[in-house]
Amino acid sequence: MAIRQLPFDLYVHILEQLTPLADSDKSISTLVSCLQASSSFRAAASVSGLWEPHYHARYTICDPEKEQLRKQSTGGNLRLMYLERRRIDQKALDILSRIVMERGDGRLERAREINTMFSFDAWNALEIAASYPLPEIFSEPGVQERRPVPSHAVPTRFWAQMLLGAIARSHAISTWGKLISNDTPKAFELSFACVSSFFVYPPTKVLSQLEELTALCKAYFIERQIPLDPAEFTSDPATLGLVCSSICDFLWSCGFEAADGQRFHLLQTRLPHLFLTTHKATIPISIVYVFVCIAQKMGITAAPVNFPARVIAVVSSPDPAVSDIFVDVFGSRAQAILSLRDDIPPLLIRAGITPTSMLRHITPASCASMLIRTSRNILASFSTMPSSVVSEDVLHTAFYASLVVNVIFMHDDRYLLSIIQHINRFLLDLFPVLVDSLSHILNPRLREQLITHCMAVVEGEKEAAATFHPRSTLTREVKFFVGMIFKHAAYGYVGYIYGWDPSCAAAEDWIHQMGVDSLSRGRHQPFYHAFTQSGSQRYVAEDNIMATCLESADIHRILTDAPVAGRYFEDLIQVDGRARFLLSPELNAAYPDDEAFGDKWLRQGDE
Repeated sequence: MAIRQLPFDLYVHILEQLTPLADSDKSISTLVSCLQASSSFRAAASVSGLWEPHYHARYTICDPEKEQLRKQSTGGNLRLMYLERRRIDQKALDILSRIVMERGDGRLERAREINTMFSFDAWNALEIAASYPLPEIFSEPGVQERRPVPSHAVPTRFWAQMLLGAIARSHAISTWGKLISNDTPKAFELSFACVSSFFVYPPTKVLSQLEELTALCKAYFIERQIPLDPAEFTSDPATLGLVCSSICDFLWSCGFEAADGQRFHLLQTRLPHLFLTTHKATIPISIVYVFVCIAQKMGITAAPVNFPARVIAVVSSPDPAVSDIFVDVFGSRAQAILSLRDDIPPLLIRAGITPTSMLRHITPASCASMLIRTSRNILASFSTMPSSVVSEDVLHTAFYASLVVNVIFMHDDRYLLSIIQHINRFLLDLFPVLVDSLSHILNPRLREQLITHCMAVVEGEKEAAATFHPRSTLTREVKFFVGMIFKHAAYGYVGYIYGWDPSCAAAEDWIHQMGVDSLSRGRHQPFYHAFTQSGSQRYVAEDNIMATCLESADIHRILTDAPVAGRYFEDLIQVDGRARFLLSPELNAAYPDDEAFGDKWLRQGDE
């Protein structure tokens, strides 16, 4: 019996009921199956509009230039565009898988490959990989994960996050490099947002948050019958002042306020993705950034002013008869508008500014000067911020961002050396960020230094990849193993072993400084490369290693407090007060006997 065909529109209507999913192919698989079914289903599933919600649900980030080329080549057909992005996803994930499985400099080239070929087009696929489900022992209590745990999920998450960071930071440095030749007030929004790129927070997310704030601000103005059309207020000083003070009032109504006390020194108040969300009680430069961005989007010519003590904003009118308006956003609860005649000069004099140099402190500041000031604020927060407020990983990332800003705009080779000393925490940045992005905007002297340092790191990775540590070749017993969890006998911290040497391999200066020779076995005992629960690196003598295990709360925080654990370990097993991690492919290759050795130790103890 022939099957009766439904009307074409009904097929389309049925397929429209598929739920768009950001991290699952379930709905898309249905559409693809329809493409391979009857002619009626194939025709319906080929409708471009059906694919649009799925495309926008899954692909929220892209390389704008490449996206435009896709639109042109496909005629804007969302089905074809979706399939093209899925091909990119698969290629990026294949490269990620190779990075997880290998050692040495090959992964550095693969990071460059992803950034060069795909850049932000690979973002969403890598973001999904960076949030793969974890083995049960790492999961939060009461949280049920229905998705299966993929093979090598933990190191895959780690390296996916590293790739995301390399993409975002490469873009940030390229953006900042353009300021060298084209530093305009309009560049302030994006260039400042790029500070958050170092924390794997793409600038488009910051810009979207600012767009949302601007829409709310316009609604706030409409409700209070405040002029929105620049033609209505730019030629009237009083009305322009009202508009500026009203933006300040709006910010206060949204929770933005002047940070005080210890809150003023928090690192989070320096970072756009945080002071726009969780830390709205913030510092002058940050709240001025929000004010300036909203004002510019509302058709107002606004810019930050590099005022001493605290940043303010200047608002200009296209009407030459209207004087500039200075806005103290941070202090706007008391006085928003500062008079150039009565307020500004006394403030400058109190700050030690002479009359002859006052002009440069009341003119619009360059984006570069604001970035430098932000970098100094970040560095200052390290010494004034309450301890244990942020993780070591966040501190190192903030330090990295500050170093890069100073290298670009201050040309100081001391910052360059510090970057290289910290690059192991951002290993996949080496080629896409430092060599391909940063080196091209430095002067020849710094460029040569940077390339030389980077090539030395590459050689170190090659050497490490060629080095293996089989226990069968040892002439001295190494009692412990890679993956072991221990407590330091002298200092009491808990650490995780990720490498060992049969005897102390540290420099002579370090040996003397740490008093190694005063230990019972001195330097002639195994030493272990380890990191603490906060992610700090340590080099520990065997005399100081005591086996321990972890409390449930500590286990659940491992990959948050010490993200580097994801590079080396895959799972955790605890038995009778002893614990060991299962090793990642990288550590398994470097220490080929330690997995079996650790397993035997876990079952039998020290006997």
